[in-house]
Amino acid sequence: MSVKRISKNMFALFLAEVISKVLLFILMVYAARMLGVALYGKLTFALSFAVLTIILSDLGINSFLIREIARQKDLASKYFMNAFIAKIFLAIGSLTFVIIFLNLLSFPEETKTIVYVMWFFTTMSTFTDLLYSIFRAFERMQYDAFLKILRMVLLLSIGIYILFQGYGLFIFGLAFVFVEVIVFLTALSLGLLKFIRLELNINFNFIKNLVKSAFPFGLAIIFGSIYFHIDSVMLSKLRGDIEVGIYSVAYNLVIALLFIPAVYINAIYPVMSRYFKTSVDMLISIHKRSIKYLYIIGLPISVGLFFLADEVIGFFYGEPYKSSALALKIISGFVFIKFVNFLNGMTLYSIDKQGKRTVSQGLAAVFNIVLNLFLIPPFGFVGAAIATLLTEIFLFIFYFRYVSQYLYTPKIIPIMIKPALASVVMALFLIYGNINLFISIIVGSLIYFGMLILIKGFKTEDYKTLKKIFRLENE
Repeated sequence: MSVKRISKNMFALFLAEVISKVLLFILMVYAARMLGVALYGKLTFALSFAVLTIILSDLGINSFLIREIARQKDLASKYFMNAFIAKIFLAIGSLTFVIIFLNLLSFPEETKTIVYVMWFFTTMSTFTDLLYSIFRAFERMQYDAFLKILRMVLLLSIGIYILFQGYGLFIFGLAFVFVEVIVFLTALSLGLLKFIRLELNINFNFIKNLVKSAFPFGLAIIFGSIYFHIDSVMLSKLRGDIEVGIYSVAYNLVIALLFIPAVYINAIYPVMSRYFKTSVDMLISIHKRSIKYLYIIGLPISVGLFFLADEVIGFFYGEPYKSSALALKIISGFVFIKFVNFLNGMTLYSIDKQGKRTVSQGLAAVFNIVLNLFLIPPFGFVGAAIATLLTEIFLFIFYFRYVSQYLYTPKIIPIMIKPALASVVMALFLIYGNINLFISIIVGSLIYFGMLILIKGFKTEDYKTLKKIFRLENE
């Protein structure tokens, strides 16, 4: 594989994700403090519900385009224009569903208003993501990175000003819409300048086949979004906005960390898709290294969040959210499992087994809803956290089964042992160290990786790969 291309794309995406996630985190912490638990719960409910509904505006088109354009770059303009038209019709259907659902369930007018605003924001973002698909298919993630940073710099600046001035939740929501319009227009300009042409040759048969081919991707996204966001929606109806706010603080902290596997997977997905057609051995090699690296990074994050949950919540959110620490302890186990699930899910896409990913996520979504129905009424946000963790374990089992069946069987146990031993040593330090939060994070990380090196958790080939990545050399 071209380590130079992958490493450059990883660096661009990593830099963008770190900057954008940090800025988003600052904005949402500030929003949580300024709006209060109830209004913050209303905002996170609106965002979660909007994310659930925008899948109807995409139906997997963006993910499908990355794979197909990576294989047939000369068809980029045709795919883009027809996908754009398809998304317009899908967005109209999505809005119709939102209006009917909110009115049938008799949500308060204030809640409905903020949901409509967030729907418009997330729908605009799916059109922006259509341009991201073009950039990623051409393996030019620096444009993706630039736009993500632009979005968050604008949103942080405008959002904090609105909150500081006390303009309220509605105006704060409109800031998201305004910023996304600017980002979309910028993305479109870059796409037209570098990769695509505006072709008015609209082919409805092509659109029909595109939507049909993308639909398995869409179902996977639908099911994935359900088990990612349905807990906040169910909490809102079953326990109220305050519990949504408490749960969302912990959940959003964990979700923010998923940029780490997302950056890596987005960089290697087009490469994996190509290798499935040209060299399955290289594809297996990429997967073997990837599953090891993602586990090594994800495990100490899970351990650290569990033992530092009270300090993390207290430092960032303060006394009103202290109950969120318990939810964070439970959800912390979700992190390292999700890191590996990210890889296995995209691997199924790259080997044309998107249907198997859809089946896995569909079963996970049903499993999650059932767990939430049983656990939220008696246990509230704690029940939602337990459901989230158990669902990710459930999904891992299915993903692992299908990767083993259609590609190869990863040897998980040998990979797990040495990072687990290093994590135990780190955990002992976190338990008995009793020092400043940030010093604990830094020293704990050094202890973990130092221990991993000491017990030879890295092999010679790992050092060679890292050397190539940092020197940007070709293999």
